[in-house]
Amino acid sequence: MTPLEMFVDALHLTDPALVEALIEASVPLHLDQGELLIREGERPTVVPFLLEGIVRGYLFDENGREITDCFAVQPGSPVMPAADLQQPSPLYLEAVVACEFLVVSLADIQRLLGKYEELQQLYHQQLLDSFARHWEIKTTLCRSSAMQRYQWFLEKYPGLIDQVHHRSIASFLGMTPVTLSRQRSALLQETQET
Repeated sequence: MTPLEMFVDALHLTDPALVEALIEASVPLHLDQGELLIREGERPTVVPFLLEGIVRGYLFDENGREITDCFAVQPGSPVMPAADLQQPSPLYLEAVVACEFLVVSLADIQRLLGKYEELQQLYHQQLLDSFARHWEIKTTLCRSSAMQRYQWFLEKYPGLIDQVHHRSIASFLGMTPVTLSRQRSALLQETQET
């Protein structure tokens, strides 16, 4: 995906001056598998837009266990740890596989937000979309059985089950790796019987 395709096709920006300003302000960033985009407690200095790859957000519980909070997989997604662009990151963001990004400095984003209403609208919509995704995750985890959570994951994140460590997926779904393995086996058996 080229920068133009990302800003126009993925983010649906229509103002040519804004698109040109974003392209001029953006630089490519490559992360290898396992590299961190940001650490918990760090303040973001850039807004990274995912071009290709999988990013996992995680934090540690009081016992030092990793808890997977989210996955970013959609090309064009701004991969930010918090809604407030200047807030210290509440989690780690890790490249699950090799990832390609376009990054725009936070200073440039803030300058362009003050100049272009369309970028303000995009930021607002991204916040609403993020809020809706997080509520969907929360209600799914709280109200669904282990099998329902696993099936929801397969539907919402097609193909991710084969690309991400199962312990990370189990953590994201609020279950142990053993429970996830049982759900996978049960669903496979059910599929073979039909």
